[in-house]
Amino acid sequence: MIPPFAQSAWADIEAIVLAIANSPIVARRTALEALLADWENTRHSPEIDDVILAWIASEASQRRRERAS
Repeated sequence: MIPPFAQSAWADIEAIVLAIANSPIVARRTALEALLADWENTRHSPEIDDVILAWIASEASQRRRERAS
């Protein structure tokens, strides 16, 4: 059995992932892969927030496509 606080936390996480997936922040897959491949430099760049949000959005949209098929 899942404790009630865990269910609430999961719902919050799902809402955040959905909001990010629907956000206008996008990166082309190849550009995102290049940024993630050079993580040592990317993680110190001023665009790190955009990179992380784009990565989450790409993961969320991929999961949505998998569920739809």
